[in-house]
Amino acid sequence: MALILLGIACVNHVEWAALVQNPQADTSRYITGAALALCAMVCWTWYPLKNADWLRGHPDRNPRVWATAQGLATLPLALLGYAGFWLWASATQNPLPMPLGPRPLEFLGLMMTIALLASWLGTLCWNASSQRLPTALAGQLIVFETLAALAYAFWLRGQWPEPLTLAGIAFLVFGVIGGVRVKAVETKQ
Repeated sequence: MALILLGIACVNHVEWAALVQNPQADTSRYITGAALALCAMVCWTWYPLKNADWLRGHPDRNPRVWATAQGLATLPLALLGYAGFWLWASATQNPLPMPLGPRPLEFLGLMMTIALLASWLGTLCWNASSQRLPTALAGQLIVFETLAALAYAFWLRGQWPEPLTLAGIAFLVFGVIGGVRVKAVETKQ
């Protein structure tokens, strides 16, 4: 865990240093984003642990059916969030044409792709692994979302990561490898 935290600190140090060098940067947005990311991390730590416990407690439940049920349960929330964004965009005179943006077919195609591949298939794979792996091991897999987000951010920026960021990525990976290799110690009761 210390290596993972060190990796996150290295990555954020590079981002913060770049931000404060920009005179037009809004550091309050970065701090707000960091606070929201921390809240998301708490939620995304709680949820997989509870989900894994439930799946292991119900080995007769099919992870595919459970992933589909989770998707159907969250669809109304996603639609409510989209409606809220639509109202906010209308109230702030946001120039984005609603409800489907300036390229509706691309928007719908992208939303369907994300819904099927990232949301449903991702949840299916997560549920299957959660049902089969110890919680300590499954929990370590969350770090790979951070790595995917970093890869996407640098691809979007069109630049390579700074050396300290690469060191942070290495710490994240080695932290997960170290966590996976730790064996549980049996205690006598």
